[in-house]
Amino acid sequence: MKFELLDPRQQYPDSELIEDLQIVAKKLGKNTLKQREYDKYGKFSYQTMKKRFGSWEKALNLAGLELGKRPWGGELSETRIPEEQLIEDLKRVAEIVSKTSISMSEYEEYGKFGTSAICKRFGGWNNAKKAANLTIGRLYNTTEEAFFENILNVWEKLGRQPKYHEIVSPLSKLNISSYERKFGTWRKALEKFVEYMNSKDDLQEEIIVENRNVGVGLSKEINVLEKNDKTVKPKKRTNRTANYRQRFKVMQRDGFKCVLCGASPVNIPGCVLNVDHIIPWSKGGETVEENLRTLCSACNQGRSNRDG
Repeated sequence: MKFELLDPRQQYPDSELIEDLQIVAKKLGKNTLKQREYDKYGKFSYQTMKKRFGSWEKALNLAGLELGKRPWGGELSETRIPEEQLIEDLKRVAEIVSKTSISMSEYEEYGKFGTSAICKRFGGWNNAKKAANLTIGRLYNTTEEAFFENILNVWEKLGRQPKYHEIVSPLSKLNISSYERKFGTWRKALEKFVEYMNSKDDLQEEIIVENRNVGVGLSKEINVLEKNDKTVKPKKRTNRTANYRQRFKVMQRDGFKCVLCGASPVNIPGCVLNVDHIIPWSKGGETVEENLRTLCSACNQGRSNRDG
């Protein structure tokens, strides 16, 4: 089973983004919006608007709004702010949050300027923190697999493809800015994730083929083979626990809901989904997609080690 990403416009159409710009402007009683204002009150991100419509100015035009003199919203022209002043403000925010390292979202909340302006000035957020003698968090060296597993966890909790503005704590362990630094854009991160999920696990494929050749797996023929020919034995067995690539494929196939009761994180907050063996592994069932299904915790616990 192959998975494909939704077209961005299928997640939220242009009309929904434009309407949200108008809602925020009306809320503030203004005929223009600054990027900082929209990031604070908007449903999406100003970056989403720029990517969708080509620029912040075009997004405002489509919403019937005007472009201000300083689109970001800083009190000064941020390209002219001395680096020392930017560094001092980074340190000030670090003191406010009582940390030796600060995230871009923390600075957006307490800082005087824009993170985009700071990143451009220093050539990246990490470089800015170095200049301010702040600690660089270990999440910046996170492996691709860890990024993918985090996407999977968020996808499972939502029961659908995650959106840009949803990659925040506590739903996500990694911030959206971490994905942008690692992959360039959120869309590219999703594309890499799907590419990884659709790739074959060579070792797993080898095990499956060998087991199927001797009648092992979902078929009940294993009992007949063992009785008639004691020399016919599987060379290998699949792992008892499904890896997160298999887990994703099975849950995606089952619509991210329990196949027995229909429970899903989408309609039942706090619902936890598990991947379960149809024929228990202890009874010869293999960890292959055909023998796996999605169950909620309640159904999974109630089933125990029984067949069916």
